[in-house]
Amino acid sequence: MIRANHTKFMIKFSKYFTKILINIFFGSVKYSGQYEEKELPILLISNHFSFYDGFIQILLNFKVFKRNFNFMMLERELSKNMLLTKVGASSISKGRRSSIESINYAVEMLQDKENLFLFFPQGEIKSIYTREFTFEKGLLSYILENTKNDFQLVFNVNLINYGANLRPDLWVYYEVQAISKNTTAEDVEREFNRFARVCFTKQGVR
Repeated sequence: MIRANHTKFMIKFSKYFTKILINIFFGSVKYSGQYEEKELPILLISNHFSFYDGFIQILLNFKVFKRNFNFMMLERELSKNMLLTKVGASSISKGRRSSIESINYAVEMLQDKENLFLFFPQGEIKSIYTREFTFEKGLLSYILENTKNDFQLVFNVNLINYGANLRPDLWVYYEVQAISKNTTAEDVEREFNRFARVCFTKQGVR
């Protein structure tokens, strides 16, 4: 397994690089949500629809949560670009014994109040027109069952709207969710779909 190796320079670089990238491809970025700081680690669950995922959440983290950003990607992909470890990437090899180490690493990340861990529960990029989200529940179930300390669960749904513009507007929705020691992956999936429907309604999508 490959672990994250944050460096101050690369984190600062990622902030400015990401702003430039998003500003090139999107006409505007609009944020919608409320967040109350409780000095707890954060598990951020997001839809996964494009190359820009990850960059979008990096900006959201800098703007709202201000945590050490952590995310997981396939080891075969991360090994091709080890620079990503310096902005919070760690690896997982699905179907291998080493995946247990990766999952335990995610639990470890959620023991530190300075950390945010980004999780794409769909497991792969899906169409932005997806209306019902089906989670790969193995990793999420393990995190919920094995993270004994308190943490904040935050949902994030990102949508785009072209209108009459050459570049689309990006809408970044987020919402803090109440959880307990009895919360299951099925509960989280159901509530994420509820939140997504609210976001679609706000966008005028049916």
